[in-house]
Amino acid sequence: MAKKQKEEEPTKQARVGVNSMKFLDSVSDEDLGNPSWIPPAIQGHINNYVRSSRKTLDQLMEAKEQYDKSSDEHVGVSKEIEHIAKTFINVKKEVDEYKGGIMKFKQDIGTMSKGTQDSTYFIGSSVFGNQFDELHIDKNGMFNFLSSPEEVGYDGEMGAARVNYRETGEWNMPVGGSLKLKDVPSVVKEPFGQKTLVFKLAEKTKMEKDSGKPFDDQWTYNNVLNNLTDAGPNATIGMAFTDLVGDGQTKSFAEMYEEGLKEEYYIHPDTGEELPEGLLWMKDPANADVVSKLLSKYVTNTMKDMHGSTVDGGGKPNQTLTSSELLAKYSKKPQNKQTSEELMKKYR
Repeated sequence: MAKKQKEEEPTKQARVGVNSMKFLDSVSDEDLGNPSWIPPAIQGHINNYVRSSRKTLDQLMEAKEQYDKSSDEHVGVSKEIEHIAKTFINVKKEVDEYKGGIMKFKQDIGTMSKGTQDSTYFIGSSVFGNQFDELHIDKNGMFNFLSSPEEVGYDGEMGAARVNYRETGEWNMPVGGSLKLKDVPSVVKEPFGQKTLVFKLAEKTKMEKDSGKPFDDQWTYNNVLNNLTDAGPNATIGMAFTDLVGDGQTKSFAEMYEEGLKEEYYIHPDTGEELPEGLLWMKDPANADVVSKLLSKYVTNTMKDMHGSTVDGGGKPNQTLTSSELLAKYSKKPQNKQTSEELMKKYR
């Protein structure tokens, strides 16, 4: 009789994602708004920090009494006491910021875009989902989180490294990394503002067509590009990965890009170099400038078709198309292109 195949263990990333959602579901707005409530994963670390700091504070207070008030020693000890008192204030601020981060992450994932990088979602789940590996509170009372997509065990060298990180904030192992609250990246959300812009542009274009006004390519392009630039990289990424029509059926620009658009959308708008066919590069905020220009060109061409300003091969104006048809009009698989792997080598 064949042995039953052992089920695969879930990856750490999957486990963190599931446990993070369980934690977020268990936390209420009342908890997060309660000044005395402290998330369980950081509570023990804070208690240890406060206990240790108070012990040091008592020692300093005792030492302070041994020096003349005008002495340098007395001044020095007084400054150390003042610093510790300030760290308690900082810890309270960090707790409040952490709770605010939990609330924001909980809200953001409800409208999270497919353009969010896996690493960004993992880090957010790890930190704000109470699934981080370790927490170090430094001498200034600031939180430092250790987060690793690989397993960080409690035994042997790794276990000793965890203890050392908790006490000193130093992490010299080849997996994971340390980050402060301000360094936790935000997930990409659905770009409702930018989608509204496209809808308004469509309305404006139709009105101008009906009134006989000419289509202004440059104004339309600049309008979209300026909006995306002002809104920031995440808005551009969200725009690339959203259904612009909003019917739940139309493919996003990113999906169409992966399946194959016309050649012009695979050329770097500034350098003329060929761009990769894959989508990972498009999720990188560092490439948002390029993506925003491609999107601006795409929306402009779509509006131009809607206006009927372009002419088909027979010399007749384009027929009126539905929004879905217009957004799909430029889908055409490029020929003789390099593979994604070959292209990505140029960017390494």
